[in-house]
Amino acid sequence: MKRLSYFLILLFSYSNLFAQLYEQSVRSIVEALATDSLEKAKGMIEQTIRLDPMKPSNAILYQYLGGIYQKQGQNEKALDAYGKGLELSPASLDILLNRASLYLQLNNEERALNDYNKVLEAQQDNEEALFFRAFIHSQARRNKEARNDYKRLLELNPMHEDGRLGLAILNNKDGRPREAMEQLDALVQFFPNHAKHYLARCGLYIEKKEYEKAKKDIGMALELEPDNPECYLTRASLYLAMKKKKLAQQDCKTAIKLGVTPEAVTSVLGI
Repeated sequence: MKRLSYFLILLFSYSNLFAQLYEQSVRSIVEALATDSLEKAKGMIEQTIRLDPMKPSNAILYQYLGGIYQKQGQNEKALDAYGKGLELSPASLDILLNRASLYLQLNNEERALNDYNKVLEAQQDNEEALFFRAFIHSQARRNKEARNDYKRLLELNPMHEDGRLGLAILNNKDGRPREAMEQLDALVQFFPNHAKHYLARCGLYIEKKEYEKAKKDIGMALELEPDNPECYLTRASLYLAMKKKKLAQQDCKTAIKLGVTPEAVTSVLGI
């Protein structure tokens, strides 16, 4: 009996020591992440997971690990880490959102949509999932579904900037240019220092052949963000509409210098 008691005491002490070691490791990981020491944090995460591979709280460690791999451009390893985290915690909305974001980044809209659907099944008012699901539907020309998600999002948060912009763009695509223009006018009024709204409105003015108004908007966008390549691509589109091909080509060259791919420029020039 004494032997059994002694064994139980040893077992309890070992378990307590193991728990302290695990908790200390997690604290060290958080500290490394806070100082942006990604390689150090990655090594510590892998080491901590090995202490107890099936521990449910490892899910958040896999989430951190996936985030590190994603930042480093190791997308397959990031997806694997998120997948392992979800095996331990299938209902983790944070991991689902992270993985969906990566799928979207990789142009895998179908899998991203699947993850956003899972989030919204668990939390129907999740703003991030509503916005990106609306975006995916819009890209796939499922305008009714996109509109429903944007409307729900704006019911929850009437000043959701990207949601308002997304709905304006959708309205223009869906044959509602007047609504789109009214919504973009409101966005420019609410967020006068955000170039993206001037760029979107400039696009509508180009379509309407109101070139002077378009020139004012692109001028404001460039004043706000002179190093934004989208500004130069948008102005190139304006110049092309105005039959000023040389000026359009100059802006396309500037956009490439600022990081735009040649393929994007080719689509603007129509060649």
